Amino acid sequence: MNYDYELDTYGLSCPVPIMKVAEEFKKIPDGSVLKVIASDQGIIEDLKSYCKKTCHEFLSYDISGSEYIVYVKK
Repeated sequence: MNYDYELDTYGLSCPVPIMKVAEEFKKIPDGSVLKVIASDQGIIEDLKSYCKKTCHEFLSYDISGSEYIVYVKK
């Protein structure tokens, strides 16, 4: 998937990855796609919930070994 920005939260535990996403969304322009890399499998459901609450768009996710890669649109 094409993306505009990447955020590596690998090794961080909940709720830190979501806090980092919220910080990143303050910096990037509307309409941008953010790729989030995490090691915590909870990132998928956490980001789905976060996007629903904040009117951002959860696009997709991939799992590659111990990496969870999630794409969200601001």
